[in-house]
Amino acid sequence: MASTAATVFSTTPTLGVDLDSKSSTPAFAVNTSIRANDARLHVYARASEALGSADTIKIGTNGSASSDAGSGGFTVNTTGGVTASQYFWAKQTAI
Repeated sequence: MASTAATVFSTTPTLGVDLDSKSSTPAFAVNTSIRANDARLHVYARASEALGSADTIKIGTNGSASSDAGSGGFTVNTTGGVTASQYFWAKQTAI
């Protein structure tokens, strides 16, 4: 990912965090949370269905993320969204 003035990055001391990453294998434990320089909480989750990059989602206690248009709690934080069973960082919608 190219760095720009608008790049969001982790301010929590956790190595290897790429907030735009998605993967078929977990890089962190689900429900791992970090704060970013945009003051928002980001939570590592596993998609239970295909999710678009701007979808509003909810994250269950087991780290499973699913679409929830009314919640406003989190949004998918990856370019191009994710497919079912991919791991990714979700971004808290409000500070």
